[in-house]
Amino acid sequence: MRYKIPGRLAVASVSLLFIFSIHIVWAQSHDTAIPIGKSTKLQINCSERAGGFERYDATITLLEVVRGSKAWELLKAADGSNPQPETGYEYILARIGFKMKALGAPGDKTFDLGRSMQLTAFSRNFEEYAPSKIVSTKPEFKGRTPADEYVEGWAAFSVKQEDDQPLLMFDPSSGGAWSRGKIIFFRLYE
Repeated sequence: MRYKIPGRLAVASVSLLFIFSIHIVWAQSHDTAIPIGKSTKLQINCSERAGGFERYDATITLLEVVRGSKAWELLKAADGSNPQPETGYEYILARIGFKMKALGAPGDKTFDLGRSMQLTAFSRNFEEYAPSKIVSTKPEFKGRTPADEYVEGWAAFSVKQEDDQPLLMFDPSSGGAWSRGKIIFFRLYE
């Protein structure tokens, strides 16, 4: 049995795919990545159930980056069971600040920081680095964050030593947001 797709639906589908592709390419640029120390704003929608969205303004800042032997010393001190980086790799620690503010009532939702895939390191060529299993320095950038409360913490990543322009991606849909807002890239380099 063959299905026939109406012409308008096919054109609309191709148009949406094109627009989505442009958005991805735009987001994946070192020129548009947020530098260390600069804040950026985004909107996220939170809910305890599908369909009951509450809008929040969020601000996220990559405050500091520590790399190489200094990062390894901090990670050893944080947890003696942390393994040395693999040959050809080194650790990067990123100190991140986050706050969200409700745009309406009741404004009582929370946002989970540190979820799997929420923070991901990418190489200068946008190749995704494997998630790190190491214990970060304290305080860690994780936990349930209520509205109007500022949270700051560290996240750890492993990158190739030769990679002089790694990026950090923040994906708000991995923190309890029902609709994603925008994915943001930060520079893990000066």
